[in-house]
Amino acid sequence: MSGTPGIGRVAFFCLKFSGILAVILFLWWWKVQPAYAGLLGWISGALLTHVAGIPIDSTYVEVDPAGVLSTKTILFFVMGQEDNPNIDMASIVANIPPYWALVLATPGLAVKRLIKVLLIGTGILGAGHVIFLVLMFRFGHLIQPEIPTAVGLFLMTLPFMLWIVLAYWDKVVLLFEEPGETPAQKQETPPSE
Repeated sequence: MSGTPGIGRVAFFCLKFSGILAVILFLWWWKVQPAYAGLLGWISGALLTHVAGIPIDSTYVEVDPAGVLSTKTILFFVMGQEDNPNIDMASIVANIPPYWALVLATPGLAVKRLIKVLLIGTGILGAGHVIFLVLMFRFGHLIQPEIPTAVGLFLMTLPFMLWIVLAYWDKVVLLFEEPGETPAQKQETPPSE
């Protein structure tokens, strides 16, 4: 038993992560997700109109009361008198709460670094959401059904990759250094020919 002190830290991290995630998910589904979906709709609608030349008059969000809180948030693209295309946003944007919970549960992050990691990661996830919406709307009719599934799986794993890279970058870099080599030695060593 004396050789397993790390298990206690991992268990505490998992417990802390679960508690933080429960609070964030409640707040996300209660208030944040519909507003975030509206922001994504506005940005992707502007890109589709001004870059792709698709005439989108406006976007709006509806929350289906059949879903718990706002778990059924639907984004609509208004295009004149046509049938307005829509997409269920809950599954697309579901990767932000776990990312926030992972970062907030990470021990040893100073406040300034924690805020930086949250902002950078959230920005990358948000850009991924916009790109996904634009591509699905613009090329959805040409895309094989397997591709959105693959992109969805990538978006689900992206928070964990971002968390590892952004929160633990200094430790990840150490894995690739030569044993016994200091950063000063690494800079002074000329490239081998």
